[in-house]
Amino acid sequence: MDRRKKIYLQYAAIFVLIMVLGSINFIIKTSDVWRGNLTKYEYTTIMPKELMDLMNQNSELIIIDTRIKEYFKEGHIKGALNLSHTNMKTMNKVLKKDMAKDIVIYSEDGEMAKKICNILTNLGYSKIKNLHGGMKNWIDSGGEIVK
Repeated sequence: MDRRKKIYLQYAAIFVLIMVLGSINFIIKTSDVWRGNLTKYEYTTIMPKELMDLMNQNSELIIIDTRIKEYFKEGHIKGALNLSHTNMKTMNKVLKKDMAKDIVIYSEDGEMAKKICNILTNLGYSKIKNLHGGMKNWIDSGGEIVK
């Protein structure tokens, strides 16, 4: 066997070894998901009227406005925190201590909020709620906004 073939065989053996070890690592790290051992949460969608009721009943309710700062300053739901959808790392960091509390997420029309709700539930947040229709539906339903 000439030298070139030996080199190719060595590279092939190294490649196969890396693939096998990578596969084993993947299986070990994701086995809990496959077996269903991790708790799976789902978010709920609430209407503006339900949010108004929650605001009156629950003093620990956390409301998150995911719009950019400029829109937030133009008007937002009373008591809302502005945690923009552009920085999920910061949002998770701020909310981490309140994972078990009721958290309502809203965006301009509700579409971005749905995506964020999915991300947060996958991160282990158990009481995530999405405001149906977002800020537009809130205003159309007579919800109070503050600047």
